[in-house]
Amino acid sequence: MIDFASALYLGLQHPAAQLGGYTTLTTGTPASLAAAPLANRLAAQAAELQGCEAGLVAPSTLHLAIDVFDRIARTHALVADEALYPVMRWGLERAVGLGVPVTWFRHGDLADLARRIKQRRSARPPAVMTDATRIEGGVVPIGRYLKLVSSRGGFIVVDHSQMLGLMGERPALRHPWGRGGGGAVRYAGLTSAQPVLLLASWAKAFGAPLATLCGPDALVREIARDGPTQSHCSAASQAALLAGLNALEINRREGAQLRAGLLLLLRHLHVGLRWLMRTCMPDLQVSRRDHPLQQMHLETAERTLALHAGLRSSGFRTALLRQHHGRYALAVVIRANHCVDDVDALLSAMAALAVRLPGHERVTASRSSMEERQHV
Repeated sequence: MIDFASALYLGLQHPAAQLGGYTTLTTGTPASLAAAPLANRLAAQAAELQGCEAGLVAPSTLHLAIDVFDRIARTHALVADEALYPVMRWGLERAVGLGVPVTWFRHGDLADLARRIKQRRSARPPAVMTDATRIEGGVVPIGRYLKLVSSRGGFIVVDHSQMLGLMGERPALRHPWGRGGGGAVRYAGLTSAQPVLLLASWAKAFGAPLATLCGPDALVREIARDGPTQSHCSAASQAALLAGLNALEINRREGAQLRAGLLLLLRHLHVGLRWLMRTCMPDLQVSRRDHPLQQMHLETAERTLALHAGLRSSGFRTALLRQHHGRYALAVVIRANHCVDDVDALLSAMAALAVRLPGHERVTASRSSMEERQHV
């Protein structure tokens, strides 16, 4: 089975022989009491990569979300994107359960965010929570978000798990992802002194089961010292830390080449998808272009579900994402360790399945009728 469901975007695997040995899997000591030397080393390198003053390592973004919201809820008014990624939302829901009010703004809507901040009744400075990318695939204008909050003494908390390892500084037409893979702050061209907290899972592009928090030194240090999970949960394991350090080394040595190859595969995929739209799947829609996670859907949930099931029966593993109003999206993840033949095989399977999907005759007839009217 060809796997198009794994989110290991750069194809990093970290086999044990590549990582080297360790004397103990975990120290048994809370991170707030004594962080492991490897954790301190990884945190410093993560902060440098992401263009921030300081860093902190944890087993997951959920651990860090709990710690971040526990800290900022005491001093700031929380304002969150209504489409915030579920793991971040779980951390926020803990704060809500403790009686902290949260104001929500429309997904990716800068004007609505400005109105919410202006209309808020709290005298506290705002703390805005957002993902770095929109659902449809565009990048959130973090610099413009920052202008709304920095003049009021606030800051923004960004989950950039979908950017770390892929996007970096100085994006341009020939390099749409930028360079270096440092993520949101680098991509936006911001300085390390900006009031931005970056949360990121390393289990995607970097393939390591851990997460980092990077941002202003004083705030990161305070969260490292007082965060609930820093005191009461196990720290990231030695194996995970070694994988994180290995990912950084691979990124320095091969990252640019891996990203360039991945981008070529994505563009090859989109040539094929456009062909499918013109020929046998006129209702096919793709929400992301230059990102490894491609979200596709057809006109009806029935057709999208049938496409997912048909691909699985044909030997292709994809993911199914439940969306609003009973809709579904087919998630196809392109990785740097795929090859052109893998992508072509997927496209061929979609073309073969098209005529067997429910409603095929109606969809193609509707498209033909629309083209005839446009021609007239």
